[in-house]
Amino acid sequence: MTTVPAQSQLLLTDELRQKTKGLHAKTDRLIYRQIILGFYYVFSTFEEEYDRHLKDPNAHPWLKHTYSPDLKRSEAFEADLAYYYGPDFKQHIRPSKQVQAYIDHIRDISRRHPERLIAYPATLYLGLFFGGQITRSKIVKATNFFPTPPDKQLGGEHDSGIAIFTFREKPSNHEEVVEQEGATPAAAATGKKLDPNKIKTDLKARLNSIPGINDDSETAQAARRAIGEEAQEIFARNMDLMTSTQGMARVWIRWITFGLIYLFAGLAVFVAFYQILSMEPAKESVSF
Repeated sequence: MTTVPAQSQLLLTDELRQKTKGLHAKTDRLIYRQIILGFYYVFSTFEEEYDRHLKDPNAHPWLKHTYSPDLKRSEAFEADLAYYYGPDFKQHIRPSKQVQAYIDHIRDISRRHPERLIAYPATLYLGLFFGGQITRSKIVKATNFFPTPPDKQLGGEHDSGIAIFTFREKPSNHEEVVEQEGATPAAAATGKKLDPNKIKTDLKARLNSIPGINDDSETAQAARRAIGEEAQEIFARNMDLMTSTQGMARVWIRWITFGLIYLFAGLAVFVAFYQILSMEPAKESVSF
């Protein structure tokens, strides 16, 4: 015989969900910070390599066309990690086996096949614009997600815990400010918030107008294929990084996992490189 619960009494499943809601949020937060720690190493490594090439007058010409220091996310990652782990987080972290292999791979292609680096802004930065804004919104609205209440509303002027999704104008002396003793990336990155749609449009325009990317010469086509192959490699390594995160199996179907897969791996690969690789070859020639 089925008993109908009293009006004032919650259904058992609803009661259990309410009692464990905060624990789910805490678990999501702990897993999220592990994931952004892994991607911190990825972003900082490829940004370091790009910066190194930009200082080289003989660098591959395509690299200079597809990257801007204004896009750099390393400092934003550091600000978020300091928020979740504490300001001394660098003293207590080290890359996992999977992340270290990813770092080594980026440094290797940068040395031997620098044109492959183009796949990184095309996938990771564009990922921040596509799925990243969805993830950002969910994080801000999530109950009990933050270790302390966020000091912002969505669209406000503070970035505690979500700095990686917010692009800000950098002052002309930004590098000097960061290098000053005691200065933090969070303190330096206090410029006006930039329109993510404009940045996304500008980046896509750069990627789709690389001088010679559509040339039908064997050299240009081989480089283009290499970039596409590296995008697939990024996808596989991002998946490996995420699935190796401790505790990920327990929340695999939860929103944070879906959002981060969407963010860092999937959509940007297929959107960005479908546009690039499906364009008709032009008649201009390219010199290296």
